[in-house]
Amino acid sequence: MQEVNLVSGITAIVLYIALIALVIYLIIAIKRIVGAIDNINGAIDNIEKKVDHITTKAEPLIDNSLLISTDIKEISANLKEQSLKVNGIVDSVKDTTDSIIDFEQKVQKEVETNVFDTLNLITAVSKGIKTFVGALSNAKNGSANRKKIRSNSSLEEDLY
Repeated sequence: MQEVNLVSGITAIVLYIALIALVIYLIIAIKRIVGAIDNINGAIDNIEKKVDHITTKAEPLIDNSLLISTDIKEISANLKEQSLKVNGIVDSVKDTTDSIIDFEQKVQKEVETNVFDTLNLITAVSKGIKTFVGALSNAKNGSANRKKIRSNSSLEEDLY
């Protein structure tokens, strides 16, 4: 039994040595973990400083962009109003132009009709005067045949 006691004592010593080695290993691992956590905390602090710096610089830019977007909205609304006004003016000018063109066409028709009627009247009167003068000159000459020939030629002219 002494041997069992001796073996169990050696086993206990080996287990205690293993336990001590395990505790030392755990202490070293915990130190490494704490060091890594300190590095992470330092990196987070550094990132936090940079983000704060970026935030302080970005706030005026955001405010300016909000002002610019408000101005753009106002300008856009004004442009829409002006566009509607211009469209109204263009429509009014178009209607006025159409009215002027219609009036011009009506006046042109009336004037052309009256001018053509007047020209036809003048042509008819001049032919009548020519015929009358021709008849008078034939009457002075006393030739009935010439009168007949002239009257036939004047009839032919009237047909054309």
